[in-house]
Amino acid sequence: MHVVIAWWDKRRAAAVGTGRPHPTATAGFRPEDPVPLTGEFPGLRSGRWITDPGADLQGLALVWDSAVSAELSLPALFERTFGCAPSHRWAFELRDAPPRHEDTEDLPAELELLLHA
Repeated sequence: MHVVIAWWDKRRAAAVGTGRPHPTATAGFRPEDPVPLTGEFPGLRSGRWITDPGADLQGLALVWDSAVSAELSLPALFERTFGCAPSHRWAFELRDAPPRHEDTEDLPAELELLLHA
């Protein structure tokens, strides 16, 4: 299983005129809401919106079937959700991944721990 964490710096995006508002800027948004894009991007198992209000960052934590499926879909996903490439991005593999779940709110325990550390 391939995990991608991507952050967008709202101040930088505003300064250069890139990016656009996304769901975290709308009323009724909850950070624990799943990313509703799993059916649109092949290989995307699940995802979560993430925010760091102190650093004025917002982003995505995405779980993919493989690095190949992630690299094929990430540019379109980033354009669709934020309108530009992320300010910071990193990826890693999780070994012994659980089987794919239909419930997109399910994230592996290791990733839940990382996101709430």
